[in-house]
Amino acid sequence: MPNPLTPHAPVHLLRLAARHWWLFALRGVAALLFAALAVLMPQAGLALMLGFLAAWLALEGGATLWKAAAGQVHGAWFWLDGLVSLAAAAFLLFAPAQSALGLVVVTGAWSIAIGGIRLVLAFRLSSVLLGLLGAVTVFFGCWLVLNPEPGLLALVWLVGLQALVMGVVLLGLAWRLRRLRHDPRHHG
Repeated sequence: MPNPLTPHAPVHLLRLAARHWWLFALRGVAALLFAALAVLMPQAGLALMLGFLAAWLALEGGATLWKAAAGQVHGAWFWLDGLVSLAAAAFLLFAPAQSALGLVVVTGAWSIAIGGIRLVLAFRLSSVLLGLLGAVTVFFGCWLVLNPEPGLLALVWLVGLQALVMGVVLLGLAWRLRRLRHDPRHHG
């Protein structure tokens, strides 16, 4: 295994990610489905939205932790990314009586934390798409924390918009990783 401090470490990490490009695609599709739900059914009820948001966060965290546990990705940042997502999902499931304002602040804090982690990963991997995803996530998180008054409907729409952007970026990343996986110049 190459030393993670060598210049070849990002290429090695990209090869590992390319082997499982379909996980990025799956996460992208899940994000797009959540975005559609958030836009089409904003008043379907807090419990329904909390359940879908918790499931989405659990999928995010579970997929990241699965990759880290299977040795497909290396580094504490991947573990932290997965654990923060799972903690946010658990909060949403086990504290449904919390106010919409609390949900806005928790979701904003989660977005800032995950976006920051993804910005660090983007820098380490030299990935513009992952950097874009991190920057968008931090932007929405900061907006939610600084403007909690608009309420849950605004949160649902903002999270839906973030999920839309995230889904498109993840599908783009999956497409590029799939091409990398099948490019004979990058094997070996």
